[in-house]
Amino acid sequence: MTFLRHFTPLILLLAAACGRGGAGGGGGPAANGAAVSQRVVEYFQKTVTTPGLTFKVTKVEDSEIPDWRKGNLEVSLGQQTQNVAFYVSRDGRYLFRGDAVDLTVDPLKLVRDKIKLDGEPSRGPADAKVTIVEYSDFQCPFCSRVYTTVESQVLKEYGDKVRFVFKNYPLTSIHSWAEDAAVASECGFQQGNDQFWTMYNGLFSKQGEINKDNLAGKAAEIAEAGGLDVAKFKECLEGKKSLDAVKADESEATALGVNSTPTFFVNGRRLSGAQTYEGFKQLIDQELGAKG
Repeated sequence: MTFLRHFTPLILLLAAACGRGGAGGGGGPAANGAAVSQRVVEYFQKTVTTPGLTFKVTKVEDSEIPDWRKGNLEVSLGQQTQNVAFYVSRDGRYLFRGDAVDLTVDPLKLVRDKIKLDGEPSRGPADAKVTIVEYSDFQCPFCSRVYTTVESQVLKEYGDKVRFVFKNYPLTSIHSWAEDAAVASECGFQQGNDQFWTMYNGLFSKQGEINKDNLAGKAAEIAEAGGLDVAKFKECLEGKKSLDAVKADESEATALGVNSTPTFFVNGRRLSGAQTYEGFKQLIDQELGAKG
């Protein structure tokens, strides 16, 4: 979300430094929650100068860090809203923005734990050493470009060494038929994993021919040519019976901080954009050579 571009890099303190109380800094009496929320809002109002931004603290609760509480700041501009995590010392004196990092935990495992793999469209063995997850949009030209790279180079070169999992992330604000295409792909998946990949290949291959008006017809043609039960497929597509699966993918992507397509995760390592084969190869080879 670009409206917070100038807001995002800030590391904020209500005082000059975490001093007397040490790193915890807030070992005194607990401050009144409403008063702290008001001070947080006032601080951002005074220091973030983007016109039209509004701020609201939606929660402040105990955190994993002793003597610190974690809160959520809702930042809005018109119809756009972004949630920003912050921590405030127990006594309400110090504030920092962002998430705390536990250095004893593997950060890539935290990413992988957010990604659902079972029951998702996939190719390759479930126990492959490398899992590639893509969040994609069937109308996105960059997704179509990288589709060719993935199919003709990455999967061909690495074969059973990798597992490839596809997730839908239609950018509905700029792509008029992306969500319908995502629904179509999931309607295919309702008939089986192979049927999903039939729709996947067909939708990307025919991207240049598809528009909002002919999507349903083109999708039905792909389904028929691929041997799907066309009647069931049309019923699913017309009733958007697979929309919940699309929305689940979108929610997962949002939790991972995905905001553009294509976005890949290679064993939890993020790759954004229409990567070249070399971009994939570097990460895949690194993971294949890793211990464990």
